[in-house]
Amino acid sequence: MKIKVNKNKCTGCLLCEISCSIANLGFVDRNGSAIKIAVNDLSIEPHEPVVCRQCKKMNCLKSEGVDFDESERKKFFWENKKRIEDCPFNAIFEYKDKVVHCFLCNGEPECVKSCPTGAIIFENA
Repeated sequence: MKIKVNKNKCTGCLLCEISCSIANLGFVDRNGSAIKIAVNDLSIEPHEPVVCRQCKKMNCLKSEGVDFDESERKKFFWENKKRIEDCPFNAIFEYKDKVVHCFLCNGEPECVKSCPTGAIIFENA
């Protein structure tokens, strides 16, 4: 299962970022969200949700010499900041002294539940 994005449906409401931070931090801090909205206020381009693509081969672990680690996939916070650079999709984010990674809220992604337009959905890969 993975989160699929349709940027043409995104209004830039940021509810996904807010709900992610509440679910995983316990309070609202969009900087600590595992999903980010690339807001395009000054252009005609649509806003674009950016979130981990749950790659089968975890490219974010390549500098560690690992292709996949199930225990790391299930974590919201990571320690190794090199993983941010290793992600080819820029979908892993720094928050304070940690790295934030989407772990799909243990199979119930809060961002998907809160999206009013269906711009982000949860489906089989």
